Amino acid sequence: MIDASDLGRPQNAVMRWVRERPVIIDVLVVIASLSSSLLSVSLAAQRTPWPSILIACAASAPLLWRRRAPFVTVCATALIGAVGVWISPGVGALSFPLAFALYSLAATRSFPRTVLGYAIGVCAPALSALGLWLTDGQTFSPLLLDPVALVGLSLGLAVKNRRQRQEAVAALLEQQLENARVTERSRITAEMHDVVAHSISIMIALADGASTGWEKHPERSATALRNLGGVGRTALIDMRRILHLLRDNDADLAEALHRSGHNLPTLDELVDVFRSAGLPVRLIRVGNALPDDPTLATSIYRISQEALTNALRYAAGATRVDVRLESDGAAVSLTVTDDGHPPTSGAPSQGSGRGLQGIAERAAAYEGTTSSGQLPTGGWRTTATLYLDHGSRVDPS
Repeated sequence: MIDASDLGRPQNAVMRWVRERPVIIDVLVVIASLSSSLLSVSLAAQRTPWPSILIACAASAPLLWRRRAPFVTVCATALIGAVGVWISPGVGALSFPLAFALYSLAATRSFPRTVLGYAIGVCAPALSALGLWLTDGQTFSPLLLDPVALVGLSLGLAVKNRRQRQEAVAALLEQQLENARVTERSRITAEMHDVVAHSISIMIALADGASTGWEKHPERSATALRNLGGVGRTALIDMRRILHLLRDNDADLAEALHRSGHNLPTLDELVDVFRSAGLPVRLIRVGNALPDDPTLATSIYRISQEALTNALRYAAGATRVDVRLESDGAAVSLTVTDDGHPPTSGAPSQGSGRGLQGIAERAAAYEGTTSSGQLPTGGWRTTATLYLDHGSRVDPS
């Protein structure tokens, strides 16, 4: 979890020492407030200022609790100021304690509560002065807009705004990290689907072919068994790689996932694997050569793999499966068409439901489109179009 308080904060030994000892800071604040107040008393007093000195000490003492109860500290300072008007009128000794108290209030509490604290801090001495004038006729005019108090208030608000901005940045970074984790999990899920679903489907088809053709075509069955072992070993290597990614830390995972999908066989090798599994696949290339883009090659490979796996599962009795790859330099169109007939109604589905969704997501990374459906003449067609001069180029693997 990111700590917003650590953003933009100097991380030197002095600052760490200060943050670890807040009581010392509070004492220093009391000393600073008292020193400023005594200086103000000395400059303004025309007689022995001992009452004003006592008032300054009393007004600075509540600052020791400014962190735990800033509003109460402001009220206490205002009350002492109101009493001080009667004891030593005409001496502005309470501006500095009030400024420190208002700073703490503005930096840690809501704006309405801060405004209320400021109103209490300046109005309490003013009302006390009014009572003094009504009873004894002594004139004393406290400032309703005390500049020192306003400075403390402004600094507190500035610190609070800075802290809120840091918290907003920290929340944004945390959300970005969470989005990255979700994306990584989705990519791993897609990778697991590609490895497990496709490899096992081919292995089942090879095993079934070897079993049924052992009597009549032993050489074909032997070839199917060899291919079965090769597909199984490849699937095991891929599974180990994915599990290795899950054991690494996040930085290694992001880098490994970025590269993991590109170490794939060629499209011709993919067609050969499905052909050896008994699917009559034919690869047709039309138009320009594809650009040397590993992400594009991965997308085309995975889309072809998914479409051929669906044909292997569902295109019963297919005598022709065409994989047509066409490029005009601006877009790549991949079409997989078979002439098989769908399984009988009521047959259990062999898929997870993620295949066509995965095809759409990979095409969407290139602002492309996909379509799939049964043909009027029978069979099934899956089409994906990827645009080369657009798209976010997000690694779909």
